[in-house]
Amino acid sequence: MPARPPVMPPGGAWTQRVPVPLGVKRPVPHPSGGPGFAGAGPSKVLRRGVQEAAETMIVFSDVNQDEIGIRTLVGEYVEKGLNHGRKFYQKSQKIPGHEDMEVFLYFWDERDGKDFCGWWFGDSVGGTQVWSRNGQLSQKPPKNGWTIPWDGEVRNELTVMNKQEKQAQNARQATARMEARRAEMDDKRGEDMTTQWEDRVTEATVKCAEVELDAKQAVEAANNCDGDTAAKVKQDLEAQQKAVTDAQRFVAAEAIAAQKAPPPLKAELQELAKRLRGLQAEIKEALQKVKGAAMVKAEPDDGAAPAEEPEPYNELESAHAQQLEEMMPSAIEKVESAEDEVEKVSIAAAPLQIESGDDLRPMMMQAIKETEKAVRTAQSCIGEARRFISGKLAQVGRFAPSAKKAAVEEFTALQDKLNDAQKKLNPFKTVRQDYEKQSQTKKLMEELSNKLAGAEIEVEKAAMMTAPLGGDNADGIKETETALSTAQSVLSQTNRLVESKLRTADKSSESLLEELKALKERGQLAQDKLDEVRKTVKETQVRIAADTLMKEVSDKVASAEDELQKMAEAELPFLRSDKDQDMESLISEADKVSTRVHASLAEAQTFVARKLVEVARFSDGPGQTVKEEVDMLQKRLEEGRERLQQFRSSIADRKRSHLLQEVEAKVSAAEEEVKKMTEATESLGGGGKAGEPISENLSEAVEQANHAERAAQASVVTARKHLVQKTAELKKLAMAGAGSGSGSELGRLQTRVNNMQQDIAKLRSSIKDAEERIRVKQLLSEVADRLQTAEGEVEKVAAAAVPLATEKPSAEIVERMDKANSAAQTKLGATSKLVNIKLKSAQGFLQEELLAMQSRISKAEKKLEKVISSSKEQKERLNAAELVAQAVEKVEKGEAALQKASEAELPFLKGIEELSAAETQKGLAACEAAATVAQKAIAEARSFTLQKLAEAKEFAEAAAEACTKDLLALQKRLDGSAAKLAELKKDTIDRKRKAQLQASGEKISNVETAVKKLADAMVRFSDENLAKLSSDEARSLCEEIAGAEQAATAAVAGTKKFLGLRVQEAKSLAEAQRGAVMADLGKLQSRLTTSQVELAKLSKQCTEREQRYVAQRLVQDASDGLNTLVAESAAASKACEKLLGAEGTGSQYLATRLRLQAVVAALKAHLEKTNGSVDTLWEELTKGGATSKAAFVDWLAKVSQLTGDEEASLTQEQALLAWPLIVTGSGASIASSDFQALLRDRWVCMLPVTAWDSPQGGKELTRVEVDEGVEVIERGNGETQRVRCLITRDGSSCWVDTKHTSGKKSFRETPPPVGQLESVDAFVKAVSSRCSAAVAAAEKKAGEVAGVKQGPLAEVRSKLLEVKSKLSQELASLDVLKKKLATAKDSVAQDRKAELKEIRETRCKAFAEESIKEGTAALDKAEGKAAKILEYGKPDAAERLVKEMGPIELEELMQAAEEALENLAQAKAVVAKLQEAHDAHKGPSRNLLLQARVELTKLASRATTSERKCRVATEEVRKAHTQVVKTATNQAKNNLRMAFRKLGISADAAFERVAPGKTSEVSKAEFQKFVSSLPDHGLTPEQVSLVYDEFGRYGLRKTGFLKAVQEYCTCIREVAITDVFSISASNTARKLEKSEYFEVLEGPEKDDEADVRRVRGRALRDGVIGWVTMKGNQGTPFLRPKEKPLLWAVGEAEMRETSDSSSSSVRALKPDEVLELVEGPREEVFASQVFLRGKASKDGAEGFLLMDDISRSRPAAPSDKYYTCRSTIAMTDGFDIQQCKVVRRIEKGETLQVMGTSERSDAEIDISRLQFRAVRDGKEGWVTLKGNQGTVFLEVSGSHYVVEEEAALRASASTDAPVIRQLTAGEAFQAEGEPEKVTPPTRLVMRARSIEDEKAGWISFVPGLGAPLKPWLSKYVCRAPVDITSKLAVADGTVVRQASAAEVFEVVEGPVVDPASGVRRVRCATASEGAVGWASLRDDKGKVLM
Repeated sequence: MPARPPVMPPGGAWTQRVPVPLGVKRPVPHPSGGPGFAGAGPSKVLRRGVQEAAETMIVFSDVNQDEIGIRTLVGEYVEKGLNHGRKFYQKSQKIPGHEDMEVFLYFWDERDGKDFCGWWFGDSVGGTQVWSRNGQLSQKPPKNGWTIPWDGEVRNELTVMNKQEKQAQNARQATARMEARRAEMDDKRGEDMTTQWEDRVTEATVKCAEVELDAKQAVEAANNCDGDTAAKVKQDLEAQQKAVTDAQRFVAAEAIAAQKAPPPLKAELQELAKRLRGLQAEIKEALQKVKGAAMVKAEPDDGAAPAEEPEPYNELESAHAQQLEEMMPSAIEKVESAEDEVEKVSIAAAPLQIESGDDLRPMMMQAIKETEKAVRTAQSCIGEARRFISGKLAQVGRFAPSAKKAAVEEFTALQDKLNDAQKKLNPFKTVRQDYEKQSQTKKLMEELSNKLAGAEIEVEKAAMMTAPLGGDNADGIKETETALSTAQSVLSQTNRLVESKLRTADKSSESLLEELKALKERGQLAQDKLDEVRKTVKETQVRIAADTLMKEVSDKVASAEDELQKMAEAELPFLRSDKDQDMESLISEADKVSTRVHASLAEAQTFVARKLVEVARFSDGPGQTVKEEVDMLQKRLEEGRERLQQFRSSIADRKRSHLLQEVEAKVSAAEEEVKKMTEATESLGGGGKAGEPISENLSEAVEQANHAERAAQASVVTARKHLVQKTAELKKLAMAGAGSGSGSELGRLQTRVNNMQQDIAKLRSSIKDAEERIRVKQLLSEVADRLQTAEGEVEKVAAAAVPLATEKPSAEIVERMDKANSAAQTKLGATSKLVNIKLKSAQGFLQEELLAMQSRISKAEKKLEKVISSSKEQKERLNAAELVAQAVEKVEKGEAALQKASEAELPFLKGIEELSAAETQKGLAACEAAATVAQKAIAEARSFTLQKLAEAKEFAEAAAEACTKDLLALQKRLDGSAAKLAELKKDTIDRKRKAQLQASGEKISNVETAVKKLADAMVRFSDENLAKLSSDEARSLCEEIAGAEQAATAAVAGTKKFLGLRVQEAKSLAEAQRGAVMADLGKLQSRLTTSQVELAKLSKQCTEREQRYVAQRLVQDASDGLNTLVAESAAASKACEKLLGAEGTGSQYLATRLRLQAVVAALKAHLEKTNGSVDTLWEELTKGGATSKAAFVDWLAKVSQLTGDEEASLTQEQALLAWPLIVTGSGASIASSDFQALLRDRWVCMLPVTAWDSPQGGKELTRVEVDEGVEVIERGNGETQRVRCLITRDGSSCWVDTKHTSGKKSFRETPPPVGQLESVDAFVKAVSSRCSAAVAAAEKKAGEVAGVKQGPLAEVRSKLLEVKSKLSQELASLDVLKKKLATAKDSVAQDRKAELKEIRETRCKAFAEESIKEGTAALDKAEGKAAKILEYGKPDAAERLVKEMGPIELEELMQAAEEALENLAQAKAVVAKLQEAHDAHKGPSRNLLLQARVELTKLASRATTSERKCRVATEEVRKAHTQVVKTATNQAKNNLRMAFRKLGISADAAFERVAPGKTSEVSKAEFQKFVSSLPDHGLTPEQVSLVYDEFGRYGLRKTGFLKAVQEYCTCIREVAITDVFSISASNTARKLEKSEYFEVLEGPEKDDEADVRRVRGRALRDGVIGWVTMKGNQGTPFLRPKEKPLLWAVGEAEMRETSDSSSSSVRALKPDEVLELVEGPREEVFASQVFLRGKASKDGAEGFLLMDDISRSRPAAPSDKYYTCRSTIAMTDGFDIQQCKVVRRIEKGETLQVMGTSERSDAEIDISRLQFRAVRDGKEGWVTLKGNQGTVFLEVSGSHYVVEEEAALRASASTDAPVIRQLTAGEAFQAEGEPEKVTPPTRLVMRARSIEDEKAGWISFVPGLGAPLKPWLSKYVCRAPVDITSKLAVADGTVVRQASAAEVFEVVEGPVVDPASGVRRVRCATASEGAVGWASLRDDKGKVLM
């Protein structure tokens, strides 16, 4: 039965569709119970009702739900119905990423066979796509046994279960996990508890042992005492009794707590309690004995005996006294215990009494924690004692009176003690709350104090800023207001905070309230001071506002009056009778002037009115004065408005007459152009018939006529446009009352324009006829060229193909021929296609020419086809030969592999029957490998040959036959090779079988050898030899025996497995071979069995002897470990002796060590930070000489200042204590070796290492433990990794390995530093850890051997327990050492913190005083030097200085001012540095320096104020100096230039005279000499020097020289350029516009008649020369001095000979070069251009066409030769509609070109027809224009234009836009929309001269961001880091320094090109450094640097 192909569902790749038997269709269930369901009868899907809930199944996996496929199945399935008598279920969850896929779980019965019955997972019930199957036939889905995929293996991890069962199972599993976790936690807790109780029992044992020792000594003394020593012995016994009682109580408490402890430990505690009870009894007995002895001694020798009491009473009294005596010790003990606990509370709370900071908070919180713990303990003890005494008081109430009285007194006294203890304890109960409250209060006060101090500083700043600044100014007021705002904000916030805290403060805390009130008073004082400052600022603001307002109003009125002055000047040209002046510009200018004057007057009047409102808000004094002055200014504005009205009326009359003159001139110019067009058209009469070549003269004549037409058309359009425009303007004038009487003149002009338009239309038809004659030849030129090229290509191919018929070509030649054929075919096809396209619309001669071309193309195609056919056949023969060659290579490769396989068989063919096993295996492996390679090679060759046989059939017949024959021969060779290979493989298999039998025998021999080796080793491990063996020998022998046994066992197992495999292989042999092989294998199996038996016997003997050896080693190792640990424990105790010395010596020693450790750490960190060395530090300390003890101690005390580490702070006394630890011997000075030893390298141990006595090998001295420190003395040589060092814990010298045996580093370098205390602590902990491990190991070993009942190991346990007991004692003593070390460490650390705090406070105080003193002194000194300068800080100081002092005096004063400023800046820097030093302090030091920081802030504010005042004064001095020097320099410049102009030569000639042939700078002496040669210069040497310094500060070069002698101005207000000096007699050349450059050539001279000064010069814009007024008679300036204009090239542009863009180029501009402006810039305005948007009718190309390009002889207008179809109509071949035939159908919207001359009508049927050519396909015929019923079929198109000559179709409406293609003459163009008028952008034109090569030329460009020229400035900004060199040549100069980005330089020379590198460079200077060197403007890649 064929299976269906697998389907790949989203679940995974293993899914397949279930194979269904043929003819069986699995029914699909229908929810409604349709016919698809099968069963015992017709069944329906049962739907669950409300009463019966749907069953839910859970499918889950216990292993991996992420596996592909399982993820598809797992989830929750809900019952959906019945199928085949079982429920089926649907998965309720969606599969991520496959939400549309459904999964069903259903049952299928046996209807399709047993292979398809059972439970299924599928995409539908009964569907063909399934994932899993279970063959069980159960009623419910089976739990396990599902196969995945459906035909794969069973996957037990997939489980199907009812949801309720799953939930119950989950609950059971959760409970089981919880129980297991609980049991695990109990076991862990038990282990932890066992360890804990072992420690507690050990502690109790140690304590009992100590008490027992002391008590027995006291009892022994009591036994030997007499009456004299009884009292002392009694006292000792009572003390011991108390100690024993304490121990009993401790043990009893432990016993109660030990109810859950392990039984052995409980037993030990019970034993301890029993021992203590016996000891207590002994003490009581001894005490009774001592009391008796004391009473005997106390009995008097004489006297009467006391009266005797009744015997019963005495007995009762005695009994009660005895009971009281027994009660009191316990009661006293409890009370004393309570008092001790209370005392402990006081001790624990002692650290809380000191003043703490944030750095001590962890210590304080620890103290609080300990105090609270102690309080609870003490309270418990007090309560217990109270209860005990209360109970005893109740008991003694039944005592006899005397005993009762004594008991009550005793117990009452004890109760009083408890009350006192309770009172003492009560304050400590709230210790945490008290501490937190105290911390918060302290923090609050510090915060408030800091905030208020900051606010006071801000108030102080504001107050200082309101001090007299030498005058009022807006900037000062603004700064003051900012300071006031800041101060008020800070102060208000602080005052509110203080008020808030005062309201909410605890009224019971008087100190807190007092501090808050003091802060409140400080805040109020600061607020009062701030209010006073604000009042002063307000008064100053009002005064400044009034002055500012008056100045603004005056400026506005003055500006309006300036405009009125311009209006008067603008009217002057109209008063002259100059006919050549530009009247239009004058009128336009007059209109602009009147508009500006009107706007200026209106703006001024509005401004004055607004300011009058502001004046009303001023006070009476300043306000009245300002109001009067403003009213006067307002009257002046009214007078100006009246003058404006008169000016406007006169201008309107002049404008009307000027407009009529302009229109007349335009119309006359148009008539002249029409006349020229008529003359050009007359020459087009003849020339150029059909078939003849067109003469060049005709084309030229047509071109001239078109040009004339365009010119005439443009002139007429311009005239018409001008006429319409001026008519509108005249109407406006008429409406204004100034233009009457101009209507008749305008009518006559309109008539003349219309006549010209008619003449142009008549002349256009003649031009069009001539153009048509030229068109045909132009159309065919491109096609002819293409055809000729294609024919040439075909001829080349044919010529190259001739030799190929007789020769056998190579592959390269064939490929080259294919490419040539393809290229020729492509070109020929393209040409043919082009000819066919043109034939469709061709007529007449054009059609004949194209048909001839078509014939030529056909001949070429036939020739090319023959060449291609020959080339194809040769290519196939070449491919067939290549194919056979490849097959031969494959076959030869297979035969070579077969030969190698045969060679591999040679060792077996030499005649030797049996080879060695190794040789046999090697030979067999070689044969198999070679056979595999040969098999693969032959198979590949066979496959390749078959494949190529199939390919050969596709060749032509001849090539295919030869190729197939060769390939079949190769296939036969392959068949023979395959047969040989099969024979070789068969022989190899037989040899392999024989080799395996041989190997089996060798393996048996190996087993026997291994067993014998084990037996030999056991002989040496006999009982006799065991005692003689050393530990290492025994261990080595045991390892040898174990190895031998393991090797023998492995050999037996391997051989057994190997024989089994051989037996299985023998069973598969033939009957004849099987018998002999099985017999041989049986013999081998017998030998193997014998060896196994022998091995078992030897293993048993080995186990017994090993036990005896292990027992011996266990005891020996335990004893050795005990001895080692005892020695290490003694070493640890010895190391602690000095650190824990008696009477404080240990504490003092530790403290000194800790201080010295901090000093060393600080010094090493300092050296690392500064990259210093110990030798350098020693040199700084000794300075070449010896260092005494006193000097070194002093230096040591200052180490913290040197390093900046407060932790290293020492006092002189502390440094003196460290001296003996640093210096060896008793010398009076420190040696270099001691200093080196102090700072030598210190390491920390990371892994335990052994200490040796030599650098290699040697004896083990001790161990260096983890976290121990060492000091490196000497490093080993390259042969060893050991270093010599001192162990920090005891100072002993040794050698240690730097690398652990594991390869890791054993040490790391500090920090953090490790001192002696830390090292000893680490050593003690390590020894304790090893001791604890040894105890555990001894116990573990004892437990391990406890189960051994007999043999050597049974006797070991008791010895191990004895060792464990001794180790426990050592461990107890080590624990005591650890506690003592921890206590000492904490104590020393606390003491060190207190020391550092005290040192910090002392130093902070001294530092603050010194800082304030230093800052005050520096500021006082600077202010003293600045006092003289501050006198000139008032606003009018500059004016006064200008009047009173000369340049020299001002220079000296300016230097003094600069010096004063520098001094103040230095003082300010000193204060700032001190502030930084204070701010650098963090933590507690910062609070200590608060007051000092406040004082320094005040000093800083004071310094800032003084500096600001001094800067104001300095600015006034500098302003005066600048003004004086500027005045003198300007005067000198003017005199120099006037004298130079009298010289009468150019500036270039003058420079040649000064420096003939020189290109470098001119010296000051040469310049002086030149000036002295000028006539009437009148300059002193000082003045000449001033001019030289201004233009040649770093050397005078040509550019600077030209600036010095040439004078340029810029126009700031428009002014007239006149032809003569006198204004009244002059004519205006033109207006000099605003911002225009003007070069002064003569003057200035005064015009007495007009009372103005005038200069003669040249306007750079257009070179106009004339006289210009510098300043009006009312003081209005027109010209402002300006430096010589220079330009900077930033883009690409050409310098041309003339201003015309078509002129020849001088050269291109170079980037970054500088040019001199010679003439210009002036604007070049272009006339507007009209573009038409549309598409060419020929090919539909869309674009823009210039209207002038359509027709250059006349205005472009839509052509009347094109019609558009409005209704579908037929085209016929003749006019007669009755006799004609239909050519084709004309569609609606189609365009037709008129062919006939005129329209023809058919009178019979009343229609009009015209001959057309279809533009779409060129077909011609007659078409009806209008039907006899009035239907219009065709009408003239209004959107088609005809191009008269070749025109460019552009991509956009601009002449600069890309050209899409050229439209040929006569081509139609369909417009889309109206023509679009476009105005080209205005261009700037200027003439410039290069500074570098002095070449000059005209430059034209469009202004804007992309302009190639910009004004040049001498300031350059560095854009990227660039080297500044000493010389121009980069290669020759040295780097002076590197300029950084954003740095600003002044160029003093250049830009100049470096000839060597070609880089343009400039010589730079800075204000601070002067000239610094040469820098490149760009790098070699063009990146901008400057």
